[in-house]
Amino acid sequence: MQFTLPGRFFLTMRTATRLTALFISLVTVALWFFGGPNLGTTRINEVVRAVDTAAGSETVSHETRFLPGIDFLAIGLILAAIVWASGRLMRPSPSAS
Repeated sequence: MQFTLPGRFFLTMRTATRLTALFISLVTVALWFFGGPNLGTTRINEVVRAVDTAAGSETVSHETRFLPGIDFLAIGLILAAIVWASGRLMRPSPSAS
């Protein structure tokens, strides 16, 4: 299958799956990196400790925050590899001349 855009550019399914795999891997790495590169597992809740300066006591509270871990990174990159491999299984289309 071939998708034609205006001009001489055309996009085959093989190229589309490769670009999709690239997009998935870039988004996964960006979310992991900018979400705080956590080398542990993915966490949904985070413990926040605050010290009251007047009384000197420490309070502990739980905040709902998504912290992507190394498992998030691994699953995203494995998904991108599966999408890329599915593109490798497709036959290359004849070149448009």
